[in-house]
Amino acid sequence: MTCVVNCKEENLTRPGVWWNQILQVENADTQRIVYVRYACMHCEDPPCVKACPNEAIYKRPDGIVLVDKSKCAGAMECVEACPYGVIVMTPDKEYFAGQEALQKTELSAHRVHPPGKASMCTLCFHRIDEGLQPICVAGCPSRAMVFGDLDDPESPIQEKRERSEPLQASAGSKPKVTYVFPSGLK
Repeated sequence: MTCVVNCKEENLTRPGVWWNQILQVENADTQRIVYVRYACMHCEDPPCVKACPNEAIYKRPDGIVLVDKSKCAGAMECVEACPYGVIVMTPDKEYFAGQEALQKTELSAHRVHPPGKASMCTLCFHRIDEGLQPICVAGCPSRAMVFGDLDDPESPIQEKRERSEPLQASAGSKPKVTYVFPSGLK
């Protein structure tokens, strides 16, 4: 759960909002349970982008899918369109009295989450822009995740890419986040 806690701390998401989750995948045949990190898949063809009536969700040139909070009107079409169920609406709850004033004066933009707006994993674009890995990858003690440039043949991710598979490939969104499943678990 280190990746989940690190994500929450790094992005200061509101109570009840989890951009990064851990799912338990159980296989009765092999009698195994595997824990899988689950968040936005940063799809090549993201249905949430097409569904948003305000064009608030967009894809950066590097493929990261983001929400422009200034354009989001909370219509929720993106939530319904996401085949992975990873887009949430930011609730009105504050962490503590006066948080809204603090967010306007002291917090970095990636830590400001206006209520009633769509919210999802940003792949820590602010860290990537500084040449760092997403916090979930950087902080994973078991090194279960690999991050890299999918277009760079020298990237460390290429070693795993050949063996990885997307979740729900039938959705047609072409997710960029893929998984290497243990043998016999699929």
